[in-house]
Amino acid sequence: MTQQHGGNISQHQDILDFSASINPLGITESVKNAILENISDVGSYPDPYCTELREKLAEHEGVSAENIVCGNGADDLIFRIVHAIKPRKALVCAPTFSEYGRALAEVGCEICEHFLNEKDGFKVTESFLDSLDNTLDICFICTPNNPTGQLIPRDILEAIVRKCSENSTILVCDECFLGFVEGAEKYSLVNFTNENCMILKAFTKLYAMAGLRLGYAVCGSSQIAEAVQNSGQFWSVSALAQKAGIAALDESGYVRRTRTHIAGERRFLAAELRSLGVKVYDSAANFLLFKSDAGLAEKMLAEGVLIRDCSNFSGLTDGFYRIAIRTHEENTQLIAALGRCING
Repeated sequence: MTQQHGGNISQHQDILDFSASINPLGITESVKNAILENISDVGSYPDPYCTELREKLAEHEGVSAENIVCGNGADDLIFRIVHAIKPRKALVCAPTFSEYGRALAEVGCEICEHFLNEKDGFKVTESFLDSLDNTLDICFICTPNNPTGQLIPRDILEAIVRKCSENSTILVCDECFLGFVEGAEKYSLVNFTNENCMILKAFTKLYAMAGLRLGYAVCGSSQIAEAVQNSGQFWSVSALAQKAGIAALDESGYVRRTRTHIAGERRFLAAELRSLGVKVYDSAANFLLFKSDAGLAEKMLAEGVLIRDCSNFSGLTDGFYRIAIRTHEENTQLIAALGRCING
């Protein structure tokens, strides 16, 4: 029972879902109201260029609106970037989010994997720089990485940017989980970005808007942004998603509360997991990667709890699992169920 992605709960009833790493604070009232107040917009085609949303994002990110492209979630943008660039050779980490490889495979790109070392806690280290050479057209990185939760250190991130620039390699940095990190700004690629860089972000996880499908790319070059905009479907973002995104960007207090909650509950969960005797890897994200016995996901499902079996991630094997950080009550339920499954 290996899932391709988390959050596949449609075939389950009364399930406690720890497989999808969505903000446990839930969708905000302002976002709900934006959807309800603009419900009549579903009768018309949405703005294909997301003009109002991009202007709001430009203010939020401190860049020109010309450098921003919105999409039907970050996944949509991954595929649009790849189809716009049509790279011949790419570099990705392993383990990491599988959609980079799927998108690259669609255009017949040669995919090189840099395997992260379990002994290093699956951190991106200086050895990654040795895999960056002038034969690469594009490189995908993720910080904090999915499913490991590891941030890329600032000095290594800067060195990656520099080497990609020297080699004329497009660098795509997925920061969809960075909003959950305390002090997130100092770990962002925005500190070192140049015309070869793109940053992926999404409303999916941080603002609990998975069902609305909304993401965006901040491009170092307006020319690349235009190419990505012209790739893929014309009306990629619904009218309601655009209005919801505009409302969500004003929720700075919500983001602060989220970061505080995630940090505290992550410490709680990590400590409880270690008390059960499982190997827990350090994480800065709103999820934890841990190692236990094979078959644990099936046992947990029998307990009414869905966790992410990570054995289908390149670079991981049977016995690796990812769990989301949810409310304290739900996290306590998870630990109780894990205790029954692991210790009988």
